[in-house]
Amino acid sequence: MKIKFLLAALAISALVSVPAQAQDETRHELSVSYGVVPNSIWLDITSDVIGSLFGATYDHSGETGPIGLEYYYRTSPLIAVGAVATFAQHSEEEKLKSEITRTCKNSYFTIMPSVKFNWLRRANWGMYSKVAAGASLRHSTIKNNEDITAKNKTDNTVFFNFQVSALGIEAGTENVRGFAELGIGEQGVALAGVRFRF
Repeated sequence: MKIKFLLAALAISALVSVPAQAQDETRHELSVSYGVVPNSIWLDITSDVIGSLFGATYDHSGETGPIGLEYYYRTSPLIAVGAVATFAQHSEEEKLKSEITRTCKNSYFTIMPSVKFNWLRRANWGMYSKVAAGASLRHSTIKNNEDITAKNKTDNTVFFNFQVSALGIEAGTENVRGFAELGIGEQGVALAGVRFRF
């Protein structure tokens, strides 16, 4: 009787350990996401507020992103290290006395090393937090509408940027999961996407 019980216990522990071992083998993560209200749009809004003090008004004609691409390598069940790359674009028209004086398109390219903390892990879902910090390149193209013969002016600026996602939730299979995050930074105050593990 004891031998049967021991064999049954070994069989159950083997069945439980196989999924755990398979889960430990998936150490790489690749994610694609889309967010709203990134740091870069706040930078543009701050510039607009300063310009409005001198009588200008602004019309935001279009926004793209931030579109995010992430890679992580899981060093332990709790911690993963990697990097985040994002792209965002904002277009606006500046007006003085109701006349459009210039059109500006700002493109933001960001790269940030990152650390992710998987503080709740289940078979088909999990919760996590992440921190990323790095640099953004803002490429501005400005068209002066007052002088139609003038060439477009371009300007490049590099500045510090970050992302802090206090709460991330993911769900799906072991290899493919959808996810959503709440936080603040260049990926946005809210973002969602799909994650692939291999």
